[in-house]
Amino acid sequence: MTLRPARRTAFALPLVAGLLAAVPAGAAGPTGPGGTALEGPAAGSPPTWTAQERAAAVRQSTGGVGTGGTTTTQATGNGAATSNSGTVSASRPSSRATIKLQSSKRVTVRRTPTDRKRMGTLRNGASIRVLCQMNGPPQSGYSGRSRVWDRVRLPNGRAGYVPDAMVQGEKASMVARYCGWSEPGAPAAENPQQGRCSSVATVPLVAPPANRAAFIAAAGPLARTSAATTKVPASVTLAQGILESASGTLTAGANNYFGIKAQAVDAKNGVYRWGTEAVGCVLKPTFESESGRLVRQLAAFRMYRGMQDSFDDHGLFLLQNSRYANAFKYSDDPERFAKEIHKAGYATDPQYSNSLIRLMRSEKLTQYDR
Repeated sequence: MTLRPARRTAFALPLVAGLLAAVPAGAAGPTGPGGTALEGPAAGSPPTWTAQERAAAVRQSTGGVGTGGTTTTQATGNGAATSNSGTVSASRPSSRATIKLQSSKRVTVRRTPTDRKRMGTLRNGASIRVLCQMNGPPQSGYSGRSRVWDRVRLPNGRAGYVPDAMVQGEKASMVARYCGWSEPGAPAAENPQQGRCSSVATVPLVAPPANRAAFIAAAGPLARTSAATTKVPASVTLAQGILESASGTLTAGANNYFGIKAQAVDAKNGVYRWGTEAVGCVLKPTFESESGRLVRQLAAFRMYRGMQDSFDDHGLFLLQNSRYANAFKYSDDPERFAKEIHKAGYATDPQYSNSLIRLMRSEKLTQYDR
């Protein structure tokens, strides 16, 4: 790994207190995933995974079948075909879904998420196909509270938007492109470091490990490589990887083992910066905390060619961010290092460093520091 010149990096994980995407004038909610750059104390909160995502991770490690009958081998619920090289090719799950209402018999289909003009209605239990998805004003439904809206076509031929919270279907990944944005192609030979995010990974995805031991065996040498140049203790990196990616099974559908987000450059038009180690970004439904309440929305996560790049980017983030400078006084004391990055604001969970230390001890991760 070659260190690049130091620069500020946007970093976030799915559970971040008070984070809202950029809201253009007149809009009732975020119009693009990720929103403004996050460089504050809340950066790095461990993700909160849903039961559906956990189940997807189990299916991946056992070769089960995912939504829509596709073989599920990625933690975000993407259907994927396994190759012989230990990677999988990502594909979107089925866009077929069903309207599911809690009390009313019909849902109004809006012209846009922020334009309440009625385009028609859909009855409870109606079958639909999602044409595209986007963020908008939050709505509550059977699946909780969500900013995601789905564009659907009505029997009368018109198209409009319904809250995804009232749609029964895939929730762990996007089922269609982001409304109004074109899909980018494969990563360019020369990394432009910014651009549009895709709704599904455009690089091969690392197949999830069979279990935690397999993850540690694969990730241990990568953490050592990062430690050699960044001085982030390998045991700390490994503990964070275990905690934040569910031992390599939940990687945002982007080979992203630490939940690092892309920074919004022009969120309204879908332009995001992913930096030097990533090769693009992927849009994924995730949770943000708004006024103490978890709200599902689409966010932009950095996409990597493989595990090593993700581990390198994690180390560079800590090294290049002055907030964590004090932690590097304890590069030879992993437990103290974990406490210092926590104290500096890496995570909002008050038990975060204790969780890392328990993992370092129970999994004997300090052997990778030698």
